[in-house]
Amino acid sequence: MSTLHSLTLKTATAVGRLADLQRRAEKHVDKPSPVTRAALAELSTALEELQVANEALQLQIDELGAARSQSQEAQQALDEFSNVMPLAVLWTDAAGVIEKGNEEASRLLNIGRHHLQGKPMMLFVTDRAVLFAALRSLCETTSLPSVDVEITVRPRERRPRKMRLRGCRMRRQPHWVWFLHEPGPPGQNGD
Repeated sequence: MSTLHSLTLKTATAVGRLADLQRRAEKHVDKPSPVTRAALAELSTALEELQVANEALQLQIDELGAARSQSQEAQQALDEFSNVMPLAVLWTDAAGVIEKGNEEASRLLNIGRHHLQGKPMMLFVTDRAVLFAALRSLCETTSLPSVDVEITVRPRERRPRKMRLRGCRMRRQPHWVWFLHEPGPPGQNGD
């Protein structure tokens, strides 16, 4: 941004110098030649166009800054929302590597939330074949897919327990979202 500010100042300085040159050329005893007049006019036009371009660029930079700020606020709101959800939620890539998880997932898996990132989901389940089948199903389906399976979760330093795992592939992002929750009574959760 300081580069644009510097360019704007240099352009304004050049416009001022050009105006001085034009005044001096007009005051000169001999009128400036047609070539000199044409060159000064061309230079004047080019500098005016540069000023307009600088102003347009500054507007775009301001709009980009505002959009970035709004995006950061939206991301913070999403993070806050995911951390107060009563369900364990994990975001993974297509291979099942955890990109992030919420506080409930951290508690369930008995690992710090920031330590989840980069860990394969398979470290936390005993039914790896079920997990791989769920991942494959999400990868192969072209519509907005979801899977719902029962799986045995193995938290760090705790006893394994049966959970429902529901996975969804996000429509416009390369993320898979996984919800882990206690299985309900028969007939619930699609049983």
